[in-house]
Amino acid sequence: MKIVDFAAKADLVGRRIRVSWSFVPEGQETMASIPRVWLRRKTRDFEFPAPPQSSPAPFVIYDSGSFPPQGATVMDLPGWEENVSGKRAVTAVESASQIAIDHLVEVGRRTTITTFSEGGVAVRRQIEFLDPGDLGVGLLPGTTYYYELGPPSPSPVFRATATATDIYLLGKTLYQMLPEIYRRHDVVSGPVVPGFDSGSAQARAVPEGPTTQGQLRRLIDLFGVGFDSMRSTAENLRNLPDIDHVDYQFLPLLSKWIGWDLSFDRSIPLQRHEVKYAAALYRITGTIPGCMVWARRLTGWQVRVKEFYRNAFFTNDIGDKDDPLSKGSRTVDTSNAALLAAIGTFDDAVQYTYDTGTTEKDRYAYNVVGIFVRPEKSETVEVAKRKLAKLRAGFEMFLPVNVRGVVIVEMDPHADVQTGVANLLNKVGEAVS
Repeated sequence: MKIVDFAAKADLVGRRIRVSWSFVPEGQETMASIPRVWLRRKTRDFEFPAPPQSSPAPFVIYDSGSFPPQGATVMDLPGWEENVSGKRAVTAVESASQIAIDHLVEVGRRTTITTFSEGGVAVRRQIEFLDPGDLGVGLLPGTTYYYELGPPSPSPVFRATATATDIYLLGKTLYQMLPEIYRRHDVVSGPVVPGFDSGSAQARAVPEGPTTQGQLRRLIDLFGVGFDSMRSTAENLRNLPDIDHVDYQFLPLLSKWIGWDLSFDRSIPLQRHEVKYAAALYRITGTIPGCMVWARRLTGWQVRVKEFYRNAFFTNDIGDKDDPLSKGSRTVDTSNAALLAAIGTFDDAVQYTYDTGTTEKDRYAYNVVGIFVRPEKSETVEVAKRKLAKLRAGFEMFLPVNVRGVVIVEMDPHADVQTGVANLLNKVGEAVS
């Protein structure tokens, strides 16, 4: 059974969101093969906890295997049939309501549209769930909600977002602006719908259900809900600069405004963090802390940065008495075992002749910065090579134009396999340079 067309959009009636998806049989499957699905909802991102295998997961607002939810009662609303592109489509509507304080409140509505072929075989079933939010409160206007559909281990995961609108009662405002004579004689109530008792408590739980108002008021309300939706869309534009709560689909646009290359392979919280603190990172670009942050962002590895100018030998360098690390140029003390053991590592304090080349090995010069990285133990050589290429290609983003960067791969010296991988990656880097 294939699931298609998963989508979410704000309902015309404020503080509600409609979420829909369709089941399409494959091969010899029938509608009896439709699996049990869950619909989950949260704010800010799709970071849902792992669902359990036997019971509904957290954040579940709809479970096809247990509708209506516990404590709620269901009422069948009038359905209908129609012809869509030459095929018969049958629609059934179920409204679930629950007591809130002293009256019933709608807690969910499921609309099922089954499409039949010319031979009378069901070929598609669309499910639309109306999410009215928390009991008696509704969804928060201007808030973007993140929906996920799937069984306990969905593959693939179906996701969508929608921003709730608000209720401004503009239909009532327009109606009150009419001359009183029109409102006084507006007493013709709506027609009686077969199978729908508009006076019942369950019917009153459906906001658009009662038809006791006059026909003029009902006509103006049609425009009122549209104006409410238009105003909500305009009001929601104020939330665009709110990096912490804006719909994640706007993050690429916001990142372009500040010239930031967004990491699309990272989670939504990390993308928000990047856009929010990009300006702060720009201020330290070109410094050692800035290089460390940039390199870690591009690779995800542990990073250390070293300026190789301290390792360049100069005959006229007598040192700086105010800088303990600047002791002047000198030859190698071969009796210092620690000094000799650190050769070629981050802690190398030996001084070398000035390198004028441009390869990875030519590093001992005033304008060279070394990026020492430590790949994860679980990564393959191919993955590490791709990250190294990404890091080298990104030098222009965080190194000054007059500074040359070299990458040195570090590994645990006691792990023979990892040391071999490090040597291989370093050789690859030398070949590239």
